Amino acid sequence: MTAHTVGYKAKAFELRNLVLFFLIVFALKGLSYGLQISGLVKVSGEGLSAGPGVILIALGSWGPLLAAFGLTAITEGKAGVKALWGRFWNRNMSLKWLLVTLLTLPALALVANLVSRALDGQAYPFFFSYKPPWMVIVFFLQAFVSSGILEEFGWRGYALPRFQARWNALTSSIILGVIWAAWHIGQWFIPGSNLYQRNFAEWALGMVLLSILMTWISNHTKGSVLAAALFHGMINTGIIWFQLDWRYYGVELLAAILIVILFGARDLVRQRPEGMDSPASQVAAATDQATG
Repeated sequence: MTAHTVGYKAKAFELRNLVLFFLIVFALKGLSYGLQISGLVKVSGEGLSAGPGVILIALGSWGPLLAAFGLTAITEGKAGVKALWGRFWNRNMSLKWLLVTLLTLPALALVANLVSRALDGQAYPFFFSYKPPWMVIVFFLQAFVSSGILEEFGWRGYALPRFQARWNALTSSIILGVIWAAWHIGQWFIPGSNLYQRNFAEWALGMVLLSILMTWISNHTKGSVLAAALFHGMINTGIIWFQLDWRYYGVELLAAILIVILFGARDLVRQRPEGMDSPASQVAAATDQATG
């Protein structure tokens, strides 16, 4: 089955390569979680560990990037690696979609704030303050590198295009969202982590909804890994910045439903009338001709 013509176009589903990708990603993350949960390696609090154990834990976060580039190098060679790296630096993200990428989550939090004011009759502290205020930029840049870049070359750079070669954008987003949430599950057992003893079902639903939003952005930016990394940075900044509860997740659910209704489940990109090729389709066709 061939891939859709919206955004970056994978040539095939590549089941074997996807299985290897997820095995590597989960094995490295599982090793990282195991070392922390067992107490063999401590990365927070007193008695911090050093040495090879810390390196192994770091590899858990590097897993998606390492697996994506490693498998691409093996299966597609230097040209494939260059193409994957080039999707971080491509110029397919317009100013409009850069703003959408950076402002979608704050906008959802603002709507949730207004909803809570209407329901509770008083201001609700959805936006936490930073002291000094510019520290939010530091948190964002840290999240952009440590989560956005390290993960998104794998999730949206490697896996999503191959999923969309088999399933439509909505189904691909849901499946990848479930896998993405499962990859984080060890944090529920590590005291001091952002997710320790939180409501897993609520959080996992939020991850699936975020996966839909990220596919929507990715397909509108021709598969830009930079756009995905920036959005991921906003997600992780929001864990600290926004008060996340049922109101926020409810607004996020409504946003995802509206996107599917307005843009369609197939590609999450509004389709043009029959006989009219979209710019995204023209880019994909040109890419196929150049690489064919």
